[in-house]
Amino acid sequence: MSVKKRILFLFTALAAILSLSACDMPLKIVGDIPEPADTVTAFFDNVCKGNFNKADEYLSDMSLSMKNDIEGVFAQKLYSYLVESYKYKINGDVSCSQLNASCKVDFTYFDFNLISEDLKSMSTKLGKRYIAENREGYVEEKDGAVILTDDGAEKIAAEALDELMKDSEKYCTSKTFDIKLKYNGSKWLISITDDLFYAISGGFDLED
Repeated sequence: MSVKKRILFLFTALAAILSLSACDMPLKIVGDIPEPADTVTAFFDNVCKGNFNKADEYLSDMSLSMKNDIEGVFAQKLYSYLVESYKYKINGDVSCSQLNASCKVDFTYFDFNLISEDLKSMSTKLGKRYIAENREGYVEEKDGAVILTDDGAEKIAAEALDELMKDSEKYCTSKTFDIKLKYNGSKWLISITDDLFYAISGGFDLED
């Protein structure tokens, strides 16, 4: 092979190598391009800790916008049980094609829809007890009837939630979601689906 042909061959080979996408070549060759699996792990690790503002940094087109300053005893307990319920597992390998990647994630969460009826029933039971005992500060007389105050209703709901969550697994749902990622030139970002957002929210809206 002549020198000219050898140089042309080397340039052609080099161009072919450089045209490979980040996912088509080993990470050790690319070096500065992170693994998409790292983004998935970082995102769900932050979700499971309730660090939603940090988790937002790994999303491309949606904000979780969870409240970290929820007011009221019942709302705070509900939020706490929601975050505590989160579990996830990357199901299989992350597949890549050009600047896109995808994987499946098994996600477990506290499902408010599964507990709502039991919560109403338990709250009613506790409410009748409070009224029968005429709990000071939690009941009041109105139009000749003894009823719960707003504080009493919230305290009862919180107590009912604590009682039911002693069997917390009964009120959890597990689903598998397709996680899609796109490389934006500097990092991988997740495009979150409405279904996954709904699951992270426990089946009810926690937006600001």
